[in-house]
Amino acid sequence: MRIEDEQKDFVERLRRNEAVIYKICMMFTDRQPENVRDLYQEIVCNLWRNRKRFKGDCSDRSWFYRVGLNTAVSQFRKRRRRPLLVELSPEIEQSLEDEAKDERIDELYAMIGSLNDADKALIMLYIDGVPYAEIAQIAGISYASATKRISRIKEKLKNQQQK
Repeated sequence: MRIEDEQKDFVERLRRNEAVIYKICMMFTDRQPENVRDLYQEIVCNLWRNRKRFKGDCSDRSWFYRVGLNTAVSQFRKRRRRPLLVELSPEIEQSLEDEAKDERIDELYAMIGSLNDADKALIMLYIDGVPYAEIAQIAGISYASATKRISRIKEKLKNQQQK
């Protein structure tokens, strides 16, 4: 496959899954637009660098989650030269600005922000409606462990809300 075709295919897959990346960025940053953009770009770069490792043994969405979450957890690594730059779409930019104005969403992100990175990742997947089996696969844990951990995280968040 020519590099131009490979880039076009990558960007198409990216556009179909950019909401996944956006949600990861919102969970693992302070939600300031410049920090969201930086993490978004770091995730895109890691996806591009690792695109040939994707063998199709899971869905694109699962792969985007896995790479995105791993990048977010280990963010701010030494930056390398980037082979491809992709901007946030105008729709995601607008969504970012709209969410910044919603106090309930901000409160939810703040509560989730108090969790450790592993718990943030799990609850984000749960909130996004990812099935438990897929959450387990993405996180590299058993189905039973995923359900139990998410239940505990939800209880933590309920307790935080009541305070």
